[in-house]
Amino acid sequence: MQALYAVQKCEDANFELAKDYIEEIFTPDLNSMEVQDKVLLKQNAKTAKKIFQSNYRAEQIKEEQDTNPEVRSAVSNAIDYFRNNVKKDVSFIKKDMLEAVNKLLENYYLSLKLLVEFSELTKEDIEKRQKRSAENGKQVFESELNLYHNKAIKIINENDALQNEFIRFDISWKDDELDVQEWFRDLLKKADFYKEYTQLNKPSFEEDVLVLDQISRQIILKSEAITNFMAERDLYWEENKSALKSMLKKTIKSIDEDTQHIELIELSANWEDDSEFFKNLFTDTISNDDEYESIVSDFAKNWATERIAIVDMIILKMAVCEMLNFPSIPVKVTINEYIELSKNYSTQKSKIFVNGMLDKISAKLEKDGEIKKSGRGLIDNK
Repeated sequence: MQALYAVQKCEDANFELAKDYIEEIFTPDLNSMEVQDKVLLKQNAKTAKKIFQSNYRAEQIKEEQDTNPEVRSAVSNAIDYFRNNVKKDVSFIKKDMLEAVNKLLENYYLSLKLLVEFSELTKEDIEKRQKRSAENGKQVFESELNLYHNKAIKIINENDALQNEFIRFDISWKDDELDVQEWFRDLLKKADFYKEYTQLNKPSFEEDVLVLDQISRQIILKSEAITNFMAERDLYWEENKSALKSMLKKTIKSIDEDTQHIELIELSANWEDDSEFFKNLFTDTISNDDEYESIVSDFAKNWATERIAIVDMIILKMAVCEMLNFPSIPVKVTINEYIELSKNYSTQKSKIFVNGMLDKISAKLEKDGEIKKSGRGLIDNK
């Protein structure tokens, strides 16, 4: 969804750049030896921009008045300029969209590795304090090493599959160890739940797992310092964060003391198929943008198209695209997916608006025979 939002924003920017391009064409040349008709140049620029605005999406350019060759050339060049820029942006965003999914997996392993780093820092911190204890008389309690002796951390460290993933994705905090030390000192050690954990006498396995879940939720995914760090390396951090939260919770809760098992999350067992789905949904939504916007507009009787929130319009067009072009996905599944998307990325009232719109749109498209489902897609369409 964010990828399509990015496309929309890039298209808006390229539209303005194309108009600036026309303006530049008809700007008086101060170095020219010929007399410049500033009034005519200004009029030509105004005419060209008007024609461009009406035709930048059209297959053929329609003129409302007679135009001179200079205006025609400017309009044609501006449209080419606009479309070429949009094409480049779409290509880049499409590639970036798939890389974002890989970035989610990297952040998942990076977060698990951070739990291990915090554990190691616990021991280092205690050793430093013990050296100073002879001077200041402050004693160190054994329970302050609870995270270092955490039994769930031990299982993470000894899990071959996870260690192999760390190697495969080159997961390391070595280059950012100063940041990690700062987070440990300023965030983790000051957290109330962690202070309580360091006062437990030989915590149970359940308590060991609980503190890892708390570190994940309250420190890694909630603290401004760490989330800002993650956001700098992941353009889709805000979109990925909720998925990462679920992935970490499931993995941490799956750690089994008896079997030493850890459930590592795979983004998809059929990633090739899913990546193809993402690419097709992205491409089809963009290619048929005008058609899908027209379908949405037909049902937005009480709303002018320009008054519908940009995010809501993107969500609705994506949903229409999925209904029409992906026969194996049931209509109800599509509707529920995009209602959930609206809850996460749009306004408070969007859920109701999107739900109502998609119910009406799907009913009309099914009645007209536009929606054609097969296989699993027929489940709720009988």
